[in-house]
Amino acid sequence: MIIRRMTAVLAALWMLAACSPEFNWRKVQLEQTGLSAMLPGKPSTSHRVLDFEQYPLDFYLTTATAGGQIYTVGHVILPAQLQQDPAARERLYEALHESLRAKFVPDGQASQKSAVQIPPPGQIFYMTRDVGGVALRLEAMIRMEPGWLVQGFVMTDSGKAPDAAQAKIFFDGLAR
Repeated sequence: MIIRRMTAVLAALWMLAACSPEFNWRKVQLEQTGLSAMLPGKPSTSHRVLDFEQYPLDFYLTTATAGGQIYTVGHVILPAQLQQDPAARERLYEALHESLRAKFVPDGQASQKSAVQIPPPGQIFYMTRDVGGVALRLEAMIRMEPGWLVQGFVMTDSGKAPDAAQAKIFFDGLAR
């Protein structure tokens, strides 16, 4: 009986924390995908065209901030030719990881970049970097499907992991 009550109390506290006024979770539709993401506040979206090999990619970036953390979802609808080329999609996935690592691995440690093993699509990974005495931490996940790519990340400047309950809501929304 006591275990049930404790479980109920812990579940209620977790739900209250997830619904705090600072975190106003909302479902956001990702442009032209039929996909959605959960973001903890009013989002802003930007768009630009990126070049990958011979493919122009429409890249959308949607961001919201809450609890001293930045929640970002980037997504790309893959052109038909890229959808038909699994090897090129794999190179795109690797290029995206390399781009993140380039921002988080200091220039003098380039040899460590190649030692980092790329996680499989859909797996959460993290990186840290000290920038002028500020410890940045990035937790991220990249999903790659034949028709699209979705990248989500949470960044903090405390060096600590994002609030686990809030990050779970965010990443669970991307895993669907």
